Amino acid sequence: MIGNPETEATLQKILEEMEHDLEPLRTQYSEASWKASISGTDKDYSAVEDAETNLRLKLSSKELYEELGKLLSDPGVQNILLRRWAALMRHEIAPNRLPEETIVDLVSRQKKIEVKMNTFRPEVSGQSLTMNQVHEILRTSTDMSLRRDAWEASKKIGPIIAEELVELVRARNIAARSLGFPDHYRMLLELQEIDEARLFSQLGRFADLSEDPFRRMRANLDRLIADKYKLEAIDLAPWHYSDPFFQEVPPVYGVNTDPVYEGRGTMEWTQKYFEGVGLSIESILDKGDYLEKDGKHPHAYCDHIDRNGDVRVLMNLKDNTYWASTSLHEFGHAVYELNIDRSLPHTLRIPAHTAVTEAVAMFFGRLARDIEWMASMFRLKGSEIKELQKPLAQERKIEKAILGRWILVMVHFERGFYRDPDYDQQQRWWDLVQRFQLVRPVAGREKEADWAVKSHIADAPVYYHNYLLGEWIASQFHEAIIRDLKLEEPPVFHNMHELGDWFKEKVFTHGAYWEFTELVRNVTGSSPQPDAFINQFFEKI
Repeated sequence: MIGNPETEATLQKILEEMEHDLEPLRTQYSEASWKASISGTDKDYSAVEDAETNLRLKLSSKELYEELGKLLSDPGVQNILLRRWAALMRHEIAPNRLPEETIVDLVSRQKKIEVKMNTFRPEVSGQSLTMNQVHEILRTSTDMSLRRDAWEASKKIGPIIAEELVELVRARNIAARSLGFPDHYRMLLELQEIDEARLFSQLGRFADLSEDPFRRMRANLDRLIADKYKLEAIDLAPWHYSDPFFQEVPPVYGVNTDPVYEGRGTMEWTQKYFEGVGLSIESILDKGDYLEKDGKHPHAYCDHIDRNGDVRVLMNLKDNTYWASTSLHEFGHAVYELNIDRSLPHTLRIPAHTAVTEAVAMFFGRLARDIEWMASMFRLKGSEIKELQKPLAQERKIEKAILGRWILVMVHFERGFYRDPDYDQQQRWWDLVQRFQLVRPVAGREKEADWAVKSHIADAPVYYHNYLLGEWIASQFHEAIIRDLKLEEPPVFHNMHELGDWFKEKVFTHGAYWEFTELVRNVTGSSPQPDAFINQFFEKI
């Protein structure tokens, strides 16, 4: 069907005018956020609050929202690019159709919590620690008292922000309901173009498929941990695992890949790797910030500041496996952003979906523990390969089982939190931890706020499901690449420009032109689902 040129011209003019106003505001917000995440100063976080407020106020037009809706329903608008552009612009406006005082209040509440979380440093025996140091204690220390102290110290931010976080969730829900949504959670799912019923049906299917393999893994894992610390398995507590949330594999399988990365210079080999697959990152390396410093955001992220090539990666690097994986992950985000077609409108010059950019990042991040890749990348000796090959393959499966079950905790917690913010959230948290991770609650912590410690709840709401969708899609990409490039198994994703070409052609260049389930279906043959992930990592656990 041919559209009406006059109607389409009207829509394009509206979109271009709005884009002209939004582009500098989006860039200012990203730039301010970047600066604050490095400095941690009140002044810089205040600038972020101002920039976000200005952006959201510009997006608060109810009239424009209605006008775009009318034009999208007009049969005279048939141009696919215009329809997608208008749809995403409308999604961006939708949660911001609020009074100015409400927007200011919501942004202020969130930023106050973010500042406290990003600048928080755990203290053990009067010494302030970085999160890298907490992780190091939990991965290596055999001092049970120190392990417990480090784990508990990492949770101290919870009670500091818990009440503010509950009030933020209540305020978000009130705002969402004023816009016609049941709550903030369901609003953001809808605006992410995710059907809640389908998502939780697939999450339930994943939980069922992973249940028995996870229980078998946990029985073996607990026996190994108990033997290591000379305990009974029934006496294991959360601090006997290797990180504050049991997201990672405890180092009890005799696999230590850290020596592979020690002294190699993570940034140097990361640049070399991406160059070798035809996805150069040279143009952005000097824009990032990679080492620990006081006040700096303690984790890692990638941001495309201007959607025009200014891509930046923040990390807190060490030359070890964790940061090797993180570097590949974050620069996986970066190469996606760098290769989006810049002739697209600014609104479409983003990844197809959060879940898709996470899938790309996870595809590359997984390589850090892939023995075929490590052997090729670092020219490992035969004895090194033989020592690592079998136990590493098993540990990688267990790693994904642990991660998948942890994500179920977060997704179900956040959904429940928004549905009933007045419920006992500590009880909800530990019920889910016990259900999905098989970790027993710690006696005496009933009045604590362990649930409030994960930063995503405050600063990246309704995001965590994208990590699991990303894992599923990454495995679907894995299968599709082997099929399309006719690779032998196990594939070695190293020094092959055709890999970068595949990603650029199939995924990157399109930006957000296509709805993400359609893109994934076109690339892999099916919409996002857990089957490929289960087949890749859960068999024979």
